[in-house]
Amino acid sequence: MSIRSANESDLNAITWISVAALPADPVCPYRFPYRHGYPEDHIKYTRIRYREYMADGGNAIMVFECPSLEDPTVNKAVAFSIWQLPETHAEKVASNETTEQKPLGPCTVKTKGPPDNLQRRDASAARMTAFRGAIGRAKKEWFDDKYGEKQLYLSMLACHPDYQKRGAGEMLCRWGVEKGKAEGLTVTLFASPMGWQLYRRIGFKDVGTFRTQVVGEDEYLDTPGMALERHCQKPAEQAL
Repeated sequence: MSIRSANESDLNAITWISVAALPADPVCPYRFPYRHGYPEDHIKYTRIRYREYMADGGNAIMVFECPSLEDPTVNKAVAFSIWQLPETHAEKVASNETTEQKPLGPCTVKTKGPPDNLQRRDASAARMTAFRGAIGRAKKEWFDDKYGEKQLYLSMLACHPDYQKRGAGEMLCRWGVEKGKAEGLTVTLFASPMGWQLYRRIGFKDVGTFRTQVVGEDEYLDTPGMALERHCQKPAEQAL
């Protein structure tokens, strides 16, 4: 079992992992309540989303590989994480591109990510819009305004259900924790109920919970934010 940087050839695997794993996170069924009726849209736009993450030089995408259940002699990508890098790193990557980049303000970290593609039939456009607004406000208040460029933000962590309980999530998370420790960064994230237990065990602390609710709907979604601050990170031999 090992982790490595993702490349373009991993796009299909990442899409496969996401479609299978993310329904366990309440964010997915809340935003995509019609995914069972429009599975082709769900797969199509999931793939588009991760392709856009890959095209963004401000992200580090890691994959976890282990022996395939179908053929144990072949390693297979079964989990992945997406990390939004500090803006100074993103600017260094962008500086090598020929496309003109607009300068960003001081001590800011991007919050938008890929577009939501509100035309997709598997989604509730109202809920997607409400969630993006709520998470953007929470990220700005709890993370960006406080840590600025000195943070490493975990945008996504997912493991295919058939390959859970193999340490994939912890290995991918600890990659970010070690990077944060080495570079003096606070590691930030929003947690799913399953992920929350892992993050607490590693040392993350709760910073708050934001609510997403569309006006006129009874259903709502509560999402916790967590951070592992630079001065709270344990030496590697104590963290394991």
